[in-house]
Amino acid sequence: MNFIISNLINFLNRINKFIWKIIVFLSKFIKINDNPNVKEQPTDERYRRFKVDEPPFIEKSSSLELKDFKQLIKDNNIKPVKRRNGKEITVNVSCPCCGAPKEYLYDNNGKQSQFECKVCSHIFSLNTNKQSDINFLCPHCHYKLSLKHSRSDFDVYVCPNKQCSYFLDNLKHLSKEDSALYAKNPSIFKLHYSYRKFNISLPEIQKDFKNFLRVPIDISKAHHSMYIIGLCLTYHVNYGLSYRQTSSILKDIHNVNLSYKTVENYCKSVSSIVQYILEFYPYELSDSSCADETYIKVAGKTQYIFFYFDAIKKIVTSYRVFQHRDSLSSIKAAYSTLKKYKELPESLKVITDGNPIYNVAVQYWTQHGMPFHLYQVIGLKNLDETSEKFRSSKQIIERHNRTLKYYYRPKNGFSSNENANNYMVLFATFFNFLRPNSALDYHVPVEIPEVQGCSNMPNKWIELINLSYDYIRQYA
Repeated sequence: MNFIISNLINFLNRINKFIWKIIVFLSKFIKINDNPNVKEQPTDERYRRFKVDEPPFIEKSSSLELKDFKQLIKDNNIKPVKRRNGKEITVNVSCPCCGAPKEYLYDNNGKQSQFECKVCSHIFSLNTNKQSDINFLCPHCHYKLSLKHSRSDFDVYVCPNKQCSYFLDNLKHLSKEDSALYAKNPSIFKLHYSYRKFNISLPEIQKDFKNFLRVPIDISKAHHSMYIIGLCLTYHVNYGLSYRQTSSILKDIHNVNLSYKTVENYCKSVSSIVQYILEFYPYELSDSSCADETYIKVAGKTQYIFFYFDAIKKIVTSYRVFQHRDSLSSIKAAYSTLKKYKELPESLKVITDGNPIYNVAVQYWTQHGMPFHLYQVIGLKNLDETSEKFRSSKQIIERHNRTLKYYYRPKNGFSSNENANNYMVLFATFFNFLRPNSALDYHVPVEIPEVQGCSNMPNKWIELINLSYDYIRQYA
């Protein structure tokens, strides 16, 4: 019987090989590009690169020239705004210049906070934080900037003057190929001067950072000893085990009965404590940092971790989880790193990929007196000098992301944003203070004598917890 089955399998394998030979032979006669709509090679599209211009001149605008909207409507035969999306302006608002009611107002940003009057073309905002009494002037031609885009975090102002020296100079330096592209589609080129006015203030970012720091939980009244808590942290964080796996290994090896929920509560409690030493420890940072964002799953949805990583000292300086991968998240992540410097280096370099949200962060912090130099490594090949010079630094942060994914994989995501940030605090603490790094001759990035003097890993976690209370008393 075994002989028959063996011969049958061999026969089927031969038939299968013969069929594949026929398929390979016939594929030579198939024309792949018979469809005229399919291009033989991908096109090399030229997209507009993000560019940061110098700040504009600012002048106080004169008082508004009041107009009569009824007379303007009569003279120009102006009709109310037709809202195609069916949405109506629900707030009680009217034009401060001519007094036109909301029926004649455009909802510029779709959030009923910025409006444009159809009658007199006046743009105004209900947001009191926005400076409506000033004008932005182009630093090259002193022409008044006009609002082009209104985003949730910033407004984009552009110089409309086609005789501006900045515009003419950029237009002059276009190649013949680019000139032809500009004639067909001007939007792919940035030739006019532009300025981004941010709508989020520095005190708001500082307040958000304080809110991120949770109130430390007292674990002195825990049912189990501190050594058992140290064991929970060692298995869960150092070895990347889930709460359930940690609970099982404690029972199987150490004969300690802990439910997975108790393990989770201990880890969350420690996270609220060690976050203070992680944030306020006096790091000795270099002038070279790399940044990148990577995704994780939170409640089944994609969220993003913004990592900032000292390329030389191998210290994690930013590790927060955000719901969106946008400019505001990038600005907040950069703040977590910049505030850790005792004195900001003049030659501070940050290496990232080509994501333009990092350019926005540079512009924001430059405006607030904390500038740094951004170097973006584009693509997988060194097609420019910057990519060739800083490719190794970009690979460092990519390697760090893979390390996180190795430890994160057994958890299969997190149930909430808070739980995700709890784990990131523990992971960053482990990475900075406890994990030997091969690039540092297997020394930990931040060596604390009290911690390194401990005989085993659970005791090192306990010592870190004890040291964290000094920072809690000072900063909480």
